[in-house]
Amino acid sequence: MKNYLYFLLCSLLFSCEKKEENPFIGNWSNVDSINDNEDNFGLNILNDSILEYQFGFYEYVPTKMRVLHFDRDTTDMNIQALRFLGTKTKYKVNDSILSFWDLTDSIWNTYHIKKINQDTLNLIDKNKKAYSLIKNKNTYNDTTQYDAIIVDRDYIGLGLTGINTTYINRKGEIYFKGCGYNTNEDHFIAKLDLKIIKPIFEKFDQIDVFKMKNSYQKSVTDAQNNTITFIKNGKTVKTIQDYARKAPIDFYAAYNELSYLFQKATHYDTVTFIFDNRIHFPSLENKTYNHTLYNSELFLLDLELRKGKTTTTSFEPKYTLNFSYYNRGFLFHKIVTDGRYYTFYYNDNTTKTIDIGYNFIDMNPILTKPRTY
Repeated sequence: MKNYLYFLLCSLLFSCEKKEENPFIGNWSNVDSINDNEDNFGLNILNDSILEYQFGFYEYVPTKMRVLHFDRDTTDMNIQALRFLGTKTKYKVNDSILSFWDLTDSIWNTYHIKKINQDTLNLIDKNKKAYSLIKNKNTYNDTTQYDAIIVDRDYIGLGLTGINTTYINRKGEIYFKGCGYNTNEDHFIAKLDLKIIKPIFEKFDQIDVFKMKNSYQKSVTDAQNNTITFIKNGKTVKTIQDYARKAPIDFYAAYNELSYLFQKATHYDTVTFIFDNRIHFPSLENKTYNHTLYNSELFLLDLELRKGKTTTTSFEPKYTLNFSYYNRGFLFHKIVTDGRYYTFYYNDNTTKTIDIGYNFIDMNPILTKPRTY
């Protein structure tokens, strides 16, 4: 009897000392319910004191941007570019108020908690805007479906959002092409520490990108257009377009952070890309076929052309690689290819043929299939 009472007393003490689970911990977003009139929103609450604000925090820094004119001359323009400060910050919950520290403005962002349970978190911000968030219970994790990612960030309209293209692979190699409104406008190659690269891939690996739609678009104008291409053994296996941040917030947070990795490169080698100007609306065309390429897909070809060799081999062209009308006339006015050989027709009436060693178009059949949305 004494032993039983002792056991019962110990159990009660242990139960009293056991810490109650924090109901706020979890990855919350409104991704399943947003429409064109709603903003994507997400808070990944990691523990009792730290959360991730999925949009991220930034600061403006004075920067000189090289402006490339149609006559190929460049001038410097003073701008305020964005430096990425990360997504993690401290938070607190007092009574019915959830607050997190805004690294951008150095203030507490506060939200009134209307409802909290195992699956739902309803918040109202200081402007009386309501957010109905659902906890993401996804346990997906696959590191084998791709080994490299390209993120291209374009901008149509006014604004200071960075225009750039970034390639990274799981080995830490990064290629960066700065095209405007970046803290660094150099085109370069670098090797980043795997401690920097690994968390980025971990975020993508928790998303089943092959179940995602090929395109996410809001019915708005003058918004940023982003394309994200996934690569396996040099082959394009999936490309996703995200216009105006319509894609799921976890996916946006992952590719957004990737696109700022260039700011982590302290040592790098500058390079010259084949398409050194900003290419708009590239396409593969012949007499019966016209297939639009995304800039992220074109960048993979750009990297392969850089590794190719100049040749005098003749070939039968199957496609013309075209661009929008205002890109023609910079350096070349036509490129023809059979997939392996690429002949550039320059404005000074010279030509150059590059052999990349294999048929890029056959290797990437996704490039000649109709787009599905």
